[in-house]
Order: sequence, then C-alpha cells, then structure tokens
Amino acid sequence: MKMYPIPMRQETGRFRFGELNTEKEGGSLELCYDSGNELLTYDVPVYGNEARIYMVSEDRMPDGLTAVYGESGRLDRVELMEEDRPRLIYIGYPDDETAGEAVREFVEKQADQIFAGILDRKQKLARLFLETFYDGEAVEMAVRTATAEEMQAVVDAYDDDPDAADNGGNYPMDNLIMADSETLGVMLMCADCDFQDTLFEQAVEMFRERIENRLLDKIAKTEDFQFIAEEAD
Repeated sequence: MKMYPIPMRQETGRFRFGELNTEKEGGSLELCYDSGNELLTYDVPVYGNEARIYMVSEDRMPDGLTAVYGESGRLDRVELMEEDRPRLIYIGYPDDETAGEAVREFVEKQADQIFAGILDRKQKLARLFLETFYDGEAVEMAVRTATAEEMQAVVDAYDDDPDAADNGGNYPMDNLIMADSETLGVMLMCADCDFQDTLFEQAVEMFRERIENRLLDKIAKTEDFQFIAEEAD
C-alpha cells in the first residue's frame, strides 16, 4: 500500500501531485493505493464513508494525479489524468445543496450527449428503455433502443411471448448507450451517505423527465412505441 496525501487547502489553481505542498496545514485527503488490485481508496472528508476507485493503473500513480482548488483555496476535486480524458477521483461538496446541483448538471449533460447519439442513428423506434442500477457503490445509467424488427426478433426468440419485448435486457448490447456511470458513482460516494440514495433517485427522475420532454418528440416512433424505465437486476 502507498499513501498519497492531497492537501485540503492550497493556492487557487490546478496542481500536479509533484507540485503540491503536502506539508501544508489544514489536513489532507489521504489516497491509499493498492497496486496489486489497482485499487484506490480514501475516507471522504467530513462524512467519513470510504470511496473505492477501481482499475487505477500503477503507471498513472502518483504523477497522473491533479488537484483543483477553488477561489477560497479549498480542494474542489482530484482527477487522474489518463490518455484520453481526466478521470474524476474525488469531488468536494460544501453542502447537500451543492451536491444536488453538481449531480443535476452532470446528468443533464450526459442525457443530452446520449440523445444526440440516438438521433444520429436515425432509426424508427418501437421501444426506448432507461436502464438504471445502484447498490450503494456500483452505478449504471443507460438508454437502450429497439426497432420494430429487433422487437419482433425478441418476441420470436421467446416463443411468441409479447411481454419479452418490454424487457430491455433481451436486446443487443450494441443498442445500449451508456452514461459516464463511473463519474456519477464518484459524485455519489463523495456526498453525505444519508443523501446518496436520494441523489441517485433524483438523477434517475431528472434523466427520465429529460427523455420525455426533450427526446420523445424528436425521434421517429412506431404506432405501438413505448418508453420504459426499468431498474437493472
């Protein structure tokens, strides 16, 4: 195990790990890295719950860590710079209201990106599924599409059972457009543990409403089209 302290307070700006003053007063976010399991853990400041970040490559630690400090000098977030994008490791919320606002803004952007992907396919849809899952750690939020031909193939495969058409899991993985569930999971882990379930419920409801208000009237639909929100097993 290796420990990498990130000061909770520093000058405003972005700093690579090697640029941080790890002896600065005011406490630290203590990142614990297990190279054998590629696992990064830490206790969330104030709330005390443990956050676990999986599949963290050893060759990114610690030089890939970047800490961002706001105007007050307070630690705003920690990212891990990977080849194609910054990966969220920690986000600091001053209160529950700020956490709610951050999750709402993130989900809105993710929904709009997914909507663009669906519209780009230019398909006439018979089913549209919103698939979600949350167990206190793992998070999934995705949209799955199905054309009339794909729906009929599912019904045929299940001995002409029409109910099979209404189960998103019966359709190909290629039809699934995933949100950035890992980032959402980190955002939830860094919130008050008593507020995490509520935050996720709010995120799902927001996503559902955004589909109904911003997507359904823009896609081509069959006469028997259905939008189905379901929780994955």
